[in-house]
Amino acid sequence: MKRLYFSRLIFVLLLGLPGCAGRIIDWAKETVPQGMNLPSHESIPRYYLRSVGIYDQFDTQAIFDALWLSDGVRTAYAQSYVQKYGKTEEQYAVFLRRQLAENEYFIMFYVLSLYDVPLRDKGGPWGIFLEIDGIPFAPSEIKAVDIAPEYQAFFGKRLSPFKVSYVVKFNAKDIENKPLLNLCTKELALVFRSMDKEGRLSWVLAPEGIVSCGVE
Repeated sequence: MKRLYFSRLIFVLLLGLPGCAGRIIDWAKETVPQGMNLPSHESIPRYYLRSVGIYDQFDTQAIFDALWLSDGVRTAYAQSYVQKYGKTEEQYAVFLRRQLAENEYFIMFYVLSLYDVPLRDKGGPWGIFLEIDGIPFAPSEIKAVDIAPEYQAFFGKRLSPFKVSYVVKFNAKDIENKPLLNLCTKELALVFRSMDKEGRLSWVLAPEGIVSCGVE
């Protein structure tokens, strides 16, 4: 027992010496199989991820993280999925087509909220609606869900045991069956409102089709 204790102590002391930590890490990489690094598909989803914290003095009222499931995000998800499960190019094409087809009917977000700040269609402490160029739209569905590991990776450190994940859906077309998002759309914003507070997560659409960050 004492021998094990002193071995651990020496290891810790070595880590504290200048230059030793790097050599130990290099030795570990060379000695212990590390596996093969695969391409990451998280860069595009980062552009579509937004977070906002809402406070009263120093008290946290709510924290919301939202990932807009745009075509780019769904494509990144499909790429991560087929890479993970070794699918063929043909299977990837079919899987991606199904993912993108859902965006023809819904504008969707994955939203993270604290456990004590539940999200509901009605009767919850916070109301949610979507604004497209200033015009509000009510959600068609708000539901707590378990999100796929690939999407969990897109959220990164924002995902924690203290938060619940939700899917928030809005109809993608108006009553005249016209798409709400088009080439003329400048901004969409996911708005959270309580009786006295508002948090806004916005996505500004540039002419090139790239979104720029907007959090208020």
